[in-house]
Amino acid sequence: MIGGPSAPGLVGRGAELAELADFLRTAAESGGVELVTGDPGVGKSSLLEAAVRAAAATTGFRVLRASGVEFEADLGYAGLHQLLLPVADAIDELPDRHGATLRAALGLGSEGTPDLLGLTTATVALLGHLSRDRPLLIVVDDLQWVDRASLLLLSVVARRLNGFAVALLLAQRSGHETFFDRASIPTLELSPLSDDDADALLRVSHPNLLHPSVRKRIVAEAGGNPLALIELPRGLTATQETAVDTLPATLPHSVRLRRLFASRIAELPESCRRLLLLAALHHGDDAELVQIVAGSSADLAPCEVAGLVSIQPDPRRVRFSHPLVRAAVVDQATDPERRAAHRRLAELTHDRHVRALHLADSTLGTDDHIAGLLDGVADAALSRGAADRAVAVLLRAADLTSGGPARARRLAAAAYLGANVTGSLAGASALLARARSADPDATETLQMATAAAAHLLNTDGGVETAHRMLTRALAPSPTEPGSRTTGLHECPFCRQPFADADDLRHHLEGVVNNAVHTLMVVCAFGGREDLWSGFTETVTRLAPWLSPVLRLAATTFADPARATPGQLAELDGLVAAADKSTNPVEVLEVAMAGQYVDRTPAAALDRVVQAGRAGGPATLAAQALLMQATTAVHEGRWADAAALVDEGLALCAQHDLRLLEWGLLIPRMILDAARGDIDDLARVRDRMHQWALPRQMLAARTVTANADGLAALSVGRFVEAYTAYCTIAEPGRLRPYAHVLVGNPLDVVEAAVRSGHLDEARRHAAVMASTLAPISPRLAFQSAAAAALAAPVEDYAEVFDRVVDDPDSARWPFHLARVELAYGERLRVDRAMRRARPHLERACELFHALEASPWVERAEAGLRATGRTRLAASADTATRLTPQEAQVAFLAATGLSNREIGERLTLSPRTVGAHLYRVFPKLGVTSRAGLRDALSGHEDTP
Repeated sequence: MIGGPSAPGLVGRGAELAELADFLRTAAESGGVELVTGDPGVGKSSLLEAAVRAAAATTGFRVLRASGVEFEADLGYAGLHQLLLPVADAIDELPDRHGATLRAALGLGSEGTPDLLGLTTATVALLGHLSRDRPLLIVVDDLQWVDRASLLLLSVVARRLNGFAVALLLAQRSGHETFFDRASIPTLELSPLSDDDADALLRVSHPNLLHPSVRKRIVAEAGGNPLALIELPRGLTATQETAVDTLPATLPHSVRLRRLFASRIAELPESCRRLLLLAALHHGDDAELVQIVAGSSADLAPCEVAGLVSIQPDPRRVRFSHPLVRAAVVDQATDPERRAAHRRLAELTHDRHVRALHLADSTLGTDDHIAGLLDGVADAALSRGAADRAVAVLLRAADLTSGGPARARRLAAAAYLGANVTGSLAGASALLARARSADPDATETLQMATAAAAHLLNTDGGVETAHRMLTRALAPSPTEPGSRTTGLHECPFCRQPFADADDLRHHLEGVVNNAVHTLMVVCAFGGREDLWSGFTETVTRLAPWLSPVLRLAATTFADPARATPGQLAELDGLVAAADKSTNPVEVLEVAMAGQYVDRTPAAALDRVVQAGRAGGPATLAAQALLMQATTAVHEGRWADAAALVDEGLALCAQHDLRLLEWGLLIPRMILDAARGDIDDLARVRDRMHQWALPRQMLAARTVTANADGLAALSVGRFVEAYTAYCTIAEPGRLRPYAHVLVGNPLDVVEAAVRSGHLDEARRHAAVMASTLAPISPRLAFQSAAAAALAAPVEDYAEVFDRVVDDPDSARWPFHLARVELAYGERLRVDRAMRRARPHLERACELFHALEASPWVERAEAGLRATGRTRLAASADTATRLTPQEAQVAFLAATGLSNREIGERLTLSPRTVGAHLYRVFPKLGVTSRAGLRDALSGHEDTP
């Protein structure tokens, strides 16, 4: 298809237009999402424009549009503001709660920042309302530059459009990732034009006669890029166009295209360039600027004639023809012109954060007031997950700061984010050096100690040094926050004055939380009780300045075995809130507090990982991958766990995150130990020890001893396993701060039982029952399993039956299989062969599904001792379901819960779970997710 002069970019896009037309026809009835991707200048925006015109003409769509802007500040919900402001009147027609939520997000109300779930519901309600009379088309161009808050919201809304007459049409540059799941969204990739189509576009966009040799040269250098095909000829002289004059050795490509835009901008009238600069530097859609544009169309007319911009009539705003145009406008302006434009924009905007950014960019030299305003901008950026943006703002604030101590404080804050959030360790080191240069006494401040300690943990520094720095810096107690002589409020940690008590408190909460969090990490990796000795006292003393989640983590992370029911209940509430949070730092703080007590915000962690894959904070993404991998190991999703570990290790290698690399090796060692990969386990152990032990990170010995114990247990070397666990702590005693003992305490009991230390095993099982069982269902299961393993001869069967018949036990297939194996072996020793076989068979199947080879061998050996083989058992049981098992499995595969299945079959949910527990090993699956494929064509399926 060849478009006319009004749409030259659509040459050769007939197939793409047809695909979008099909999508829009379907979406007009039942909703849908489509993503258009391609290189810069390939024609995404032109394709969207043509599709929108066709949809409005043929299907009657109402159209809402938004577009990301490269120079736009990363301010929350700027994209949503663009989309919904034209239909703001319709918000009043929604229920009050939805209307209030949307008005808060759009800055039209006084309510606080809405949560993601409430805003998603309100947005879907508004879209449904707008699509009642005619279908609604939402177009978002340049998705890669849309603010993260709007992206996250739209990604959730996109999954809820089924059944609504709402189409979501997106476009983004290739190579950029967002929160949208590319695997589940139909994607249209715009490829470069063929030589024939490129030649056709060149003829349409430049109807003047180009010499064939010139056309061939342009087509060759444009490489099928429509923007280059349109722009390159504009740099040629008339004699060059006709081949009278020779062409330059190299025709302008990307950099030369920007220069070409710049030359066209320089020819514009001054009033036009001034207004164009305002539009290029503008951060949003403030009404005041829109009014200026509306009243200045005449001034912008030369820009439109030059093809640099277009004036969108409703809502009234400037649309740049390409991001390169915007960049060229800014580059072409002089420094005084840019500063003047920023001052004018600061006067126009009502957003205090946008105003602060414009004021900063309009200022020469230092200005402590504006630097203070930028602190708030950095906090807001960090709360939205824009850690890189927060660092950049803090650095600008440091440049504006006149005093050395205050400048050092801001540089240290930026260094801390680099070390703990973004993964920029080299940058953190440079910032710490700058801070010391700004204030030689800065090394004594809490901010510097915290940033330096966080950096040391990933580099060549040791635990002792980091611990000493932090404990010394945390020693002062902020009991006298004010100075009566000066009227200023002084921070006791850095001696920085604050004119306002609230500002001082906000400052203290930030620096104290960061320091205590870092101290907790130092103590955990140090692995010694003496490092923790002053930690509890520090937390108690500084409690008024600590966040609720950090006060909980001081127990649930630092000493999880001693977490109280009240603390766990409070943590449950924080986890539920974090799952809705868009602040990745907050999410990781909550996840860390719940890591050892089986409480993590799974959905939020997944968002952090997705953001990391799209270039978000690397350190946070690596932490989230570690927590996801640990959960996957517990739940028997070992293939997922291995993939998560590999992804995390690659991220750590890319950013040199050595401490997190060590953490990610822990689940890998557990998998190696359980699967019998002794060679890899030895390599990983040596790798960990070589890095960690010289840095006094003695927790490495604990975690490797735990893995060595499991490896010995896997192959039946029970005395060796028991000895390894005893190096961690005496069985029957949960040593304070020994997190690994909370991880898999069942291992200790099994090693003790099988090595002949029955009294020690029973003591440990009793401690588990009294201390660990109340913490979480996983630990309750392990406690019950430990009681079965250590049960006396006279009643062991009853105790084992309670464990294996519990439908919830299927959630932990590795440990369940070990219980089945132990039960079968005890029955076999008692000569109860018939009763032993089903338990040994189930153990075989569960171990086989996990690829736990040494355990498979042990279970098969036990089964053979009963006169049966796994192959015979599989032929007899794995392919034959009872009628009721088949019914239960079929209904579970459709997505029904145990309760819903029970209601249909007149069974209790517990009985349904017991049936599924027996079905899983028969079908060779470990969870409901595999039922559908396993049942496909199965002879017993109803």
